[in-house]
Amino acid sequence: MCNHSESGVKENRLYAGSRPSDVGGSEANRGMGLYKEGIQQAKEALEIFERLGNTTKQAGCLVSLAHVLSADGQLDAAEEAASRAIDLFPEEGDQYLACLGHRVLGIIYQSKDDMEKAIHHFEVALEIAFSPNTDGQPFWVHYALAGLFFVEGRFDNAHTHIENAKSHTTDGTFNLGRAMELQAHLWYIQGMYEKARSGASHAIDVFEKLGAAQDLEECRELLRRIDEELNSPVVSD
Repeated sequence: MCNHSESGVKENRLYAGSRPSDVGGSEANRGMGLYKEGIQQAKEALEIFERLGNTTKQAGCLVSLAHVLSADGQLDAAEEAASRAIDLFPEEGDQYLACLGHRVLGIIYQSKDDMEKAIHHFEVALEIAFSPNTDGQPFWVHYALAGLFFVEGRFDNAHTHIENAKSHTTDGTFNLGRAMELQAHLWYIQGMYEKARSGASHAIDVFEKLGAAQDLEECRELLRRIDEELNSPVVSD
């Protein structure tokens, strides 16, 4: 009930994510059905913990609710849920949930094109992320900031946060593959195709070993685009 593990929540991909409207009819319907189910489950759990007076569990359910509402495109409702969760955190409470709550708000505000508020909440999350028992949050916050600066065209900042994210991974892990894929995207956008190809190839190796089918497919598509640029004839003036 109200599972907050990284594997249990689809991370905002920032640069390659799909929304229900972006995919085919059957997949969109399936996605919307899952969102509705997740929203209903989070609300039911929240009601239980409200009756029990357990504020920590309430905050956890609100964070989960904010995640799925955001994924469903209900950004105002997601913002309200995440803000309520943060208001429930005591100063010395669950640092993992507090970090996750601010990171979710950062994602929500980024989706609403309010970059100032997004950066603020990501930076608050980053401060909390180095507390004990935050379960890999430094990686995910740096990764989120890298994605934000990427889409904003602030490439130096994006590279800095990618390198910081990579410093919180180990060889062969899924997180390292994600960071390398994002960096390959960044180099591709900057026209640094050899570096982009190397980064994408390394990410593909990671995803192949882990059996991460969706990430592998997306990274192979990136590599295909990179190779097209490398193999395209140079047009002289």
